[in-house]
Amino acid sequence: MKNGKDKGTFGSEIEKYLNEKLFDQEDAVKILTKTLLQASLLKTKNRVRALFTFIGLPNSGKHYLPQLLLQSDSEIENIKTFNMDQYSGNFAIGMEQMNSPLIESEVISFVQDNPKSILLFEDIEKADLQVQLSLYTLFASDEKSPVDFSHVIVIMTTTRLGLLIQRQDLRDLMKTDPLQAHTFLMERLSHEYMMVSGNKEEAFDKKLLSLLNEHTVIPFNRLSLSTLIKIGARTLNEMSQGFTKESGIEVEYTSFDKFISLLTLSLAPYINARHIIKKLPEVMFSKIYDALTLDTHVKQVHFRVSDEAVAFVDDALKDQPLLLKKISKQHKRITLDWKLKYKNGIVDCCVDNAFYSEEKLGTLSEDVLHVADMGFENVAGQQRVKNELLEVLALLKEPDRLKHFDMTPPKGMFLYGPQGMGKKLLARAFAYESDMPYIVISGADLFDASKIHKVYAQAYGSAPSIVILEDIDVQGFMSGVISRMNITPLVEELDGIVQSFESPVFTIATLSDIANIPDELNKAGRIDIRIEVPKLDIEARRFFIQEVLKKPHDGAIDIERVVRYISGMGGNELKRIGQEAALNAARKGLKELTEEILLEQINIIKYGTKLENKQIRDIETSMAKTAYHEAGHAVLSFVLLPNIKIEQVTVAPRSEALGFVSYHNDDYIDATSKDELFNDVCVLLAGRVAKMEKFGESGMETGAINDLEMASLQVYAAIALFGMDDKLGYINVSGVESVYGRKILSKKIEDRMLVWIDDAKKKTQKEVKRLWPAIDAVAKELIKKEVVDGEELKEIINKAIQ
Repeated sequence: MKNGKDKGTFGSEIEKYLNEKLFDQEDAVKILTKTLLQASLLKTKNRVRALFTFIGLPNSGKHYLPQLLLQSDSEIENIKTFNMDQYSGNFAIGMEQMNSPLIESEVISFVQDNPKSILLFEDIEKADLQVQLSLYTLFASDEKSPVDFSHVIVIMTTTRLGLLIQRQDLRDLMKTDPLQAHTFLMERLSHEYMMVSGNKEEAFDKKLLSLLNEHTVIPFNRLSLSTLIKIGARTLNEMSQGFTKESGIEVEYTSFDKFISLLTLSLAPYINARHIIKKLPEVMFSKIYDALTLDTHVKQVHFRVSDEAVAFVDDALKDQPLLLKKISKQHKRITLDWKLKYKNGIVDCCVDNAFYSEEKLGTLSEDVLHVADMGFENVAGQQRVKNELLEVLALLKEPDRLKHFDMTPPKGMFLYGPQGMGKKLLARAFAYESDMPYIVISGADLFDASKIHKVYAQAYGSAPSIVILEDIDVQGFMSGVISRMNITPLVEELDGIVQSFESPVFTIATLSDIANIPDELNKAGRIDIRIEVPKLDIEARRFFIQEVLKKPHDGAIDIERVVRYISGMGGNELKRIGQEAALNAARKGLKELTEEILLEQINIIKYGTKLENKQIRDIETSMAKTAYHEAGHAVLSFVLLPNIKIEQVTVAPRSEALGFVSYHNDDYIDATSKDELFNDVCVLLAGRVAKMEKFGESGMETGAINDLEMASLQVYAAIALFGMDDKLGYINVSGVESVYGRKILSKKIEDRMLVWIDDAKKKTQKEVKRLWPAIDAVAKELIKKEVVDGEELKEIINKAIQ
């Protein structure tokens, strides 16, 4: 359409032509034509006719627009494209030194032969920094020019910030305050970097950025679904005409718009212009080929869509944001069912049905945005945590709460607590309740600065969104050294976030211990919220057991008893119970789970595998001694420490112990008194004392080693740390010793420890004699049954001491 009309009229015609050929880029075309007209009319002193930075996602028209400009502008005679990844220092050592003069000579040689041209530098950030600097030298006004560039249009493209410029708040800023938007984009580009040979390197040369800052930035929109369908229609029409011309076989369509819509959507997740142009003809030829196999005398191939498929596509396109959400974030795919029929030289190719299907697991990737499919109601227990998370959620959904205090949305929160208590599940449930997509960084990716940058760039461009950092206190093994996550890249990303109420980027970091939070993240304005996720409460434990009992099971199973046994276990361990118990039942040829199998599986997970009798010398004597030992612990604990609930007592030997008393592993946060601590020492000594009461001196065995160790530590702590000794008074030696670097009161503490231990021994002996009927009854029950449940224990003791 090149002609020689006056510049004003010609500029408007170019704009019209470009908009007809290039879809969805009206703003980009307007900025381009306005800048070119301004350069022509004002005769600026710039070395080049115009210099543009095209920013946008791949396949958005950044390469196509210069081609169209060549066709439409009479002042342009040729175009030269430089793929800048060919000028990267990644190819070989020393290549960066060679690339710099190479590109200069190529540019100069081309412009000498084509003075009225377009120089297109695609993916400028991929070029070595020395190459970028040489381009600055060529095109900057204050440098000597080896050739006349006054009729040359220079275009540099980048996909960096391609997601970011899709944000509505930034698009609005480009219209209301283009100068501020321009400055913001240049600032963001200056913080972009890439990894080269394992080293972090700036993506853009500072001098080149200063040159780009002096000229025009053009943002490119993400192509809309409607536009992509138009591209598909154009591609399909061209393919059909070409096929008919070559083969003589007519290709006809009924409900062409519905047909091309379905065909385009079936290419998900790769619905972009380049993929559509390449793949649609292949899909269509495949169907035509299938049609030709039905008969060699085909005269016409007729494509149509069934009523069911029409209804599906109409419903899908009715809410395009929801459709794109399903495809891009819920990883749904659109599958087409085809039916082919042949009659009288005509093949009928019908899209008989269309439906959503799940993406195959092999194609899923962690570093993509996801949409959570479960909320807080799907998370068992942890009601206090959920309530706190709802309060945080209100800060994001109700901006007035923060605006009242002149605050912006928080950038993130820590979820901390023991492993397996639901932190990761709660993070995803939070994403669901917030209606924000999320992206996960975990494992080795926490040590990868480029991955962290990529994820935050994606989250920032797709805001509102959530970044979940899983187990940030995990240790890695790098260069033979155990190391923790390098927190600097994360700090840089958090500091670079310009938080807004409309498009927040929220970070959720999970870790096991609040003490492991790096100091750099404790700075105000980074991650300000901390929520503890404690051990699973009884409701959560009951939920897991009820899930297990969805498998075939004995109706006589005492659910509450099983729930008591699993106190202290995490979610991963609780999931193992059902899986391993079912496998055990299947191995034994049983048709259902029994209480015995469930409890045994719980004990295996918590305390180790049961030992075979042949591994123990004189099993009957050993079991009897163990029974009185554990009975001594259990009875004195029941009487002296009534607030601590006993889960079970067992003499079944396991890999961890010959026998044990297990307690409900619930958290007790109140302080321990002197009496309670002393009674605990008595309970620890009760095993040996009870055994010797029954078996005399032969009851003094090595099996009490752990009890004696714990008792000694308890006594030392009471005297030297808690200031509970009557003679030495209110002291704590640990602080003094750490400050002054020497031991104090060692001899006196040792003497007092012996007194405490002796007093505890005497009290234990007295209590064992007093409670012997109960100890003897419990021991006999253990010898008979191996295991006594906490509730049974209570009945035996109460009956014996009445």
